[in-house]
Amino acid sequence: MKKIFVTMLLTLATTGALAHGYYGGYGYRNNWVAPAIIGGVVGYNLARPYYAQPVVIQQPVYVQPPVYIQQSYPNNGFHQETILDANCNCYRIVWLPNN
Repeated sequence: MKKIFVTMLLTLATTGALAHGYYGGYGYRNNWVAPAIIGGVVGYNLARPYYAQPVVIQQPVYVQPPVYIQQSYPNNGFHQETILDANCNCYRIVWLPNN
């Protein structure tokens, strides 16, 4: 608000000084140049927004696929064992035939 008030006060003071022959002599007829420039500056300042546009940053949404555990039941003649798998260095549950 202070900017607008000061700009308008300067505009009025400059326009008044030009109207009363501040530049000396009565032969100076281009009294419209300075008020036009000052008016353009004031109009530009009034048209500009006084706040910065908000920046919206969207966080990515990670969707984890559902995990389906399929349980299998042994047929007759098989039993369940846990063995060490050398490929992944992990334990796996396998069904082995009965002997």
